[in-house]
Amino acid sequence: MFRKPLTTRAGARSGIGSKFALAIALASGTVLTVGAIATPAQAQRQRQKAEGETLSRAFQPLYQQVADATNAGGDLTAAKAQVPAMVAAIGSEYDRFFAGNVLLQLGSKASDKALQRQGLELMVASGRADPANLGLFRYFLSGFAYDAGDYAGALREAQASLAAGFTGNFAEQQDPWLLVADSHFKLGQNAEGLAFLKNTIEQRLAAGQPVRDQWLTRALAVAYQQKMATEAGELSALLVKTNPTQTNWTQALQVVSALMQSDVQARLDVLRLMHLTGALSQRGEFESYVDVLDPRVLPTEAGRILEAGVQKGVFTTSDPFYTERKRIVDTRMSAEAGLAADYAGDAASASDGKPAFNAGDVYLSLGQYAKAEAMFALALQKGGVDRDQTLTRLGIAQVQQGKNAEAKGTFAQVSGTRTAVARMWTAYADSRA
Repeated sequence: MFRKPLTTRAGARSGIGSKFALAIALASGTVLTVGAIATPAQAQRQRQKAEGETLSRAFQPLYQQVADATNAGGDLTAAKAQVPAMVAAIGSEYDRFFAGNVLLQLGSKASDKALQRQGLELMVASGRADPANLGLFRYFLSGFAYDAGDYAGALREAQASLAAGFTGNFAEQQDPWLLVADSHFKLGQNAEGLAFLKNTIEQRLAAGQPVRDQWLTRALAVAYQQKMATEAGELSALLVKTNPTQTNWTQALQVVSALMQSDVQARLDVLRLMHLTGALSQRGEFESYVDVLDPRVLPTEAGRILEAGVQKGVFTTSDPFYTERKRIVDTRMSAEAGLAADYAGDAASASDGKPAFNAGDVYLSLGQYAKAEAMFALALQKGGVDRDQTLTRLGIAQVQQGKNAEAKGTFAQVSGTRTAVARMWTAYADSRA
């Protein structure tokens, strides 16, 4: 909705208002909200008049009729009816500028975005607008086009706004970048929109400039909805890198967890990170975590997660899920350390790295991270194991010891579908460092 139209008063000779100004306030749904701007046209009129420019003879009276009707307020139907004749009478770029300006005011009073868009288009096309305001004008034109469903026009104008040097106002949520990206998305150009936002974010981070959460959450939602797993993983890591709030950790890890549905062991490593960051909150997450561990195999960690679920109010101690698995935990936990030692004893002489990997898995679950690190390193040396899974868990063991630089180097070697998991653990290592 548009507010605060400014008054035009007839001049004695030329009929041009003694005080012209543009006031726009634009709200475009969930895309952006921008505040009012004001551009005095009187200075423009004085400069152009000094250069010998005046309104065309045929245009001036028609313009004056629209200006007077706009200033009078009330029923603006008559003023709007006179617009086509006034526009048709434009005989110079000077006329075009002032026709656009009065249309902006008329559109503001009439709450007519189409008129305001037409007014801005005329001002920009005239070449008489203050160059310092062109980026802002293009930005508002992009918003008008977006509201009208003209997403190609919105994209063109938002790109022109940035090219003109408009960088928005974060306090007022003026956001030409999001308009570019969201126009791409509306046009079905998802890869282009995601690439634009990702490049923008990386450039601004490198320059020490602020980054909006909205850029990442919007891009992440699109990537997830469109099943763009690589992009979703990258954006999840960027979200917590730029602003590692509890909410962002939760949202990012839930996305990566969903991407890992077909690989339960990869999802286990995401759930471990969710637990560490406090992002584990839903009953299904706790249940999945416990069942992937399997209390018969890794009872100590399963027991910790059961107790964490009780503390968060997800389970009660009389809950059937809790009681059944807690019973298994209590009967198997005492043998777990011995099982790890047996695997470790076999690891050195084994022909492959499987016993070492098994030992590392149990030590990791027990929280004996230095021993886990040694076993996973041995497993990689001997081979015959899932390299990406082993690297991921080696990195986790290193992070848990505070070896953040080593862990980041380890995670950087992870490839394939586990790359997204490694990126999230790398972001966690960065936050610890």
